[in-house]
Amino acid sequence: MIVKPFNGKTPKIGKNCMIADTVMLIGDVTIGDNCSIWPGVVIRSDTTPVVIGNNVHIEENSILHTSTHIEDNVMIGHGCTIEAFIGHDTMLGNTASLMPMSRVGAYCCIAAGSVLTEMKEIPDYSFALGSPAKVHSTIDPSNPKHVMRLSTTYLNGDRGMRVLAQKYIDQSIWDYVPEMAEAV
Repeated sequence: MIVKPFNGKTPKIGKNCMIADTVMLIGDVTIGDNCSIWPGVVIRSDTTPVVIGNNVHIEENSILHTSTHIEDNVMIGHGCTIEAFIGHDTMLGNTASLMPMSRVGAYCCIAAGSVLTEMKEIPDYSFALGSPAKVHSTIDPSNPKHVMRLSTTYLNGDRGMRVLAQKYIDQSIWDYVPEMAEAV
């Protein structure tokens, strides 16, 4: 991974994180515990902090920029662009874009390719799609038909992102840098 300070702020990484060697972290970035950040991701903080909670998984080529706050247990698909708040237990489909000052609630799913425009909000338990993204339906975690809209489907279990990331750590494919954990 490439870690660069900016304006006197250096990224901080939590415990047991899998971070690919081509990830770029710049400035006031804080990453929680048990996260995985896959190749080509750029997390850049120029003016305001980027905060990433625990058990957050960010897939290849996503870009996170200033004023991003992501709560725990979030799954971010390939190629997303994020400058927003994302509530816990939420999933973003591949190439979803969250524009500055937008907000996604907890237990949400933003469909692949959707664009949440500036300062728009998606309430808790919502499935949103389109460009601009609009609420399509409510997510009921107890409804088996909604299982593919839940972040836990992708994060947990024997085939989940946490297990996959641990396999990469165990095989030394990508590293976790232990001395950075002490700074969090």
